[in-house]
Amino acid sequence: MKKMIYKTKYYWHTFQFSKNRALLEDCLCENLKSTIEMKMYYHKRAAFNYMVKL
Repeated sequence: MKKMIYKTKYYWHTFQFSKNRALLEDCLCENLKSTIEMKMYYHKRAAFNYMVKL
């Protein structure tokens, strides 16, 4: 059961990372870019943590 939850969370954070990467490519505002980069870093780190738990 835990593996299924970790796998779901891993895919969620991977999806959010990809979504933010697409937003970053289209972004023009530097302040918004830094905010998106911070979110990308968080989701990348969280996805890695759940991948390790699997």
